[in-house]
Amino acid sequence: MLIDSIQQLEAKNILTTMDALQPLLLAEALMDRGSYSSSIYTKEMKEAAADLKKREDITVRRADKTTAFMLISTSEYFEKLDAILSDISKFKQLMKNPTEDIKRDAHRVITAVNAATNATHLLPIQGDYSLGYLYGNMKSHKEGNPLLPIISQTPVPTYALAKRLHKILCPYIPFRNCVTSSVEFLEIRDSSGVGTMASLDVESLFTNVPVDETIGIIMEWVYRNHDMRPPNLQEDSLRTLLDICTMNTPFTTHRGQMYHQEDGVAMGSPLGILFANFYMGEVEERVFSQHRCPRTYRRYIDNIFVQADSEDEVEAIQQQILRHSALNFTVEYSSNDVLVMKTNQKLATTVYTKATNLRLCLNGDRECPVWFKTTTVRAFVRRALSHCSTWQDTHLELDRASQMLINNGYSIKLVN
Repeated sequence: MLIDSIQQLEAKNILTTMDALQPLLLAEALMDRGSYSSSIYTKEMKEAAADLKKREDITVRRADKTTAFMLISTSEYFEKLDAILSDISKFKQLMKNPTEDIKRDAHRVITAVNAATNATHLLPIQGDYSLGYLYGNMKSHKEGNPLLPIISQTPVPTYALAKRLHKILCPYIPFRNCVTSSVEFLEIRDSSGVGTMASLDVESLFTNVPVDETIGIIMEWVYRNHDMRPPNLQEDSLRTLLDICTMNTPFTTHRGQMYHQEDGVAMGSPLGILFANFYMGEVEERVFSQHRCPRTYRRYIDNIFVQADSEDEVEAIQQQILRHSALNFTVEYSSNDVLVMKTNQKLATTVYTKATNLRLCLNGDRECPVWFKTTTVRAFVRRALSHCSTWQDTHLELDRASQMLINNGYSIKLVN
């Protein structure tokens, strides 16, 4: 964060820095600051964690969609990563490290863009960079505990550029059928409860987004949009920068090999959600320009809530989206994240708890600022008040939340 702040000041010609500043600050951040004594994290626990980390036969990975960590044999973990990399339609092995080439190409375009606009709109790429790296989180809620592959992009030269492009392009996303939060989704309570409810889940959306096609879609929405002025970037330059940030995603693997993702946006890229929303938004525009939109259709990235007249209409919508895209879906006649129910021909909502939820939160006995803990309590109260459409459901959710907080070391008392 300090490096970013200094670079922003330098971009405004407020100060200048030496080339060695970034590695010096990074080295400073890694310096040992001495011993830290904790009454909770005991010496025995610290030694046990260190011993576990040293074991080469065990790998510790975070579980997907839950706060838990999982232990997996290293051989099984490697086998699952190898199986993912064996898909030659998605991944290609590299013989040469392309980091310097990517850095040079991106820097050349950035320099041209800044010169053309007579201002520094994109920060130059300076310093040392390396390849991204592949790891996987365990899907504990699915049979066989498959891995969710993630390619960390933080070490690559285009990471900061991708974040900047994401910020520039976000206002142009087609949001007609898209929601950005569960609170926004709660507007469906104004809808009638007549019909069939279903949720459509896009399978592996990020890795199945066709990059070239999506870049073309972005160009149309950004430069042929009559409602908004385009950014102060030439279309060819923006197209090139998006191509560099998405089509050049080299990474190292658990075996030290170098790979490149052939198509789709890498899980871990700052542009992943942006590309997914542009692509899905365009698909929805095509579908609903030719077919009637159902009673309710709301999407949050890759999760779609549909309220239609019948199951046949839901199936028809699914088939139309499949016909206009390269995606696959799973369909469930229920909802995600927010639980939606029919009550007296109206839609009612309450908090939905996934099966993977371990009912854990920031522990009340943890050594951290008090306002961290008060914010945790307030978040559960706000969620109960906003997500539940009846006082009865609100009271039940507050009871559940208070019990969970008590189990996690808080002193909570509900007063009617």
